[in-house]
Amino acid sequence: MLGALGLALGGAFLTLPSPALNGDPTLIAIASDPAKMRLYCFSTRCGDAEWQMAMSAPAPVEPVDPRRRTLRLPGSQRFASLSAPATPRDSKALYSNDFRIGTRYNVQAMRDGPTQLGLSLGAGYRLAPLYDDGINQAGPVLRGELNFGQQIGERATWTQRVQFESGRGEAFVKQSLSLDVNLWPNWTLESDFAIRHDNQNGGGSETAESKIELRRRF
Repeated sequence: MLGALGLALGGAFLTLPSPALNGDPTLIAIASDPAKMRLYCFSTRCGDAEWQMAMSAPAPVEPVDPRRRTLRLPGSQRFASLSAPATPRDSKALYSNDFRIGTRYNVQAMRDGPTQLGLSLGAGYRLAPLYDDGINQAGPVLRGELNFGQQIGERATWTQRVQFESGRGEAFVKQSLSLDVNLWPNWTLESDFAIRHDNQNGGGSETAESKIELRRRF
């Protein structure tokens, strides 16, 4: 029964009278292809969606917790930390020992390369005389040091130091020269020569000493 009804309806559509198209070939070509007579669909679901076969079901969308959402603002990205390996050339220090207390300011004028030059100045108070290089009276003093070093080749180092201290009408100066030579691994030949000049009560005295040592470092 249903098959006969479908056949009758199909025959009715196939036997539409062609004079309704006024014999226009373009209209006849469009009418012969029903797909060309469809209207454009601008909705989210077109009328012929039933002809499209779903390949797979869409994955379920999980709700996003707004508290876990991170907002990246311009400039919030991380950068590699930078560090400067250079160290300051000057330093300050306070010191105290059994025979002197005071402060000291050091400047390394030249430190990179084979030549080194440093200067140290400070003020303090001498507690006991004749315990180290300095004047022979207790009291306020002014101290300083000039240190010069030169690398000679790959094994030898020349060092010259000038130390001075003054106070209570006295002055003390010490000049030392040293030459260190690396002979073998862990073996060093060290030579030192020092001159001390002490000005006390308008007079003065000078002493000198020297030494040569062969040292092995363990």
